[in-house]
Amino acid sequence: QIGAGQWGQNLLRNLASCPDVKLAAICDSAKKGLEDAAKRYPEVPQYSDIADVLSDKAIDAVVIATPSGMHFEQAHGALAAGKHAFVEKPLAHTTEEAVTLAEKAEQAGLALMVGHTFLFNNVVHEVKKYIDSGELGEIYYAYSQRLNLGRFRSDSDVMWTLAPHDVSILNYWFDGLPEKVSARGHTYIHKKSEVAEVCYAQLDYPGGRNAHLHLSWLDPQKRREMVVVGSKKMLVYDDMSSDAHIRLYDKSAEAHHQSAIADFMDFTTRLRAGDLVVPKTRLVEPLSVEIAHFAKCCLENEVPRTGGRHAVEVIAVLEALERSMSNDGATYDVERRAA
Repeated sequence: QIGAGQWGQNLLRNLASCPDVKLAAICDSAKKGLEDAAKRYPEVPQYSDIADVLSDKAIDAVVIATPSGMHFEQAHGALAAGKHAFVEKPLAHTTEEAVTLAEKAEQAGLALMVGHTFLFNNVVHEVKKYIDSGELGEIYYAYSQRLNLGRFRSDSDVMWTLAPHDVSILNYWFDGLPEKVSARGHTYIHKKSEVAEVCYAQLDYPGGRNAHLHLSWLDPQKRREMVVVGSKKMLVYDDMSSDAHIRLYDKSAEAHHQSAIADFMDFTTRLRAGDLVVPKTRLVEPLSVEIAHFAKCCLENEVPRTGGRHAVEVIAVLEALERSMSNDGATYDVERRAA
């Protein structure tokens, strides 16, 4: 594994416990990361230079958990060295870079996988079933709140840090990419850095579905919640809840009138409020499932669920959001790029 920081320690724990993986080396240029890893895995060789890892022919695959600005170069180096690569999100910072990596992996017959952990969350799959089954009715819109006080970063803004989660989930739930997006970012604490700490984004999907994202490092409460509103029912997915990951509201609203419509005042709204149902769901640790999936793809030459083509689509959305943030919230088309 390359990178043994805060999130990297979680990855190391799951790599070490995966029966299909042998943890061969830990690499980090920061002394503290290696010291922390050594306490837990004293028998695993340590390196401070990624070149030592990539030149080791006994290593089949690498997991990259470094700052996002390093992902493209390090993933490209891993693939060039003939190694399968798991890269934490985002895979790259441009669609062009993501396409380059995806094509290189395919040409070399190597597994390239991006760490969109929520697509290995069984609760997210349960929500998809409710959407696809028609139980919610016609899907009107969705919104997400991914909020916390901190952790402030200087290497990546709040959109690039948090939006990959929501974009990957929404693309999965809605079976495709948004057509247009817009976003505005705000910096309040570290104003000189101009790194957005709060972001509001709008994603317009085909068929009239749309989604709104509220992303923040400056909020009094920690929240990871997504709401899906349909014509029949409404659903809340709460990733922070310990016993109510999904709440299903039997509520709806519809326009109703008794005779021919003359003007707006002839409309009435019929509201329906039924039961609140909390389906029984037991969360399986997504990171464990994700690492096991990567190992299987490496061993059996399979294409990862969150492979290069998937990453290209997510980054295309993020890149359009970045353009919008740089232009005061202007609306941009999402570029479709084949990998």
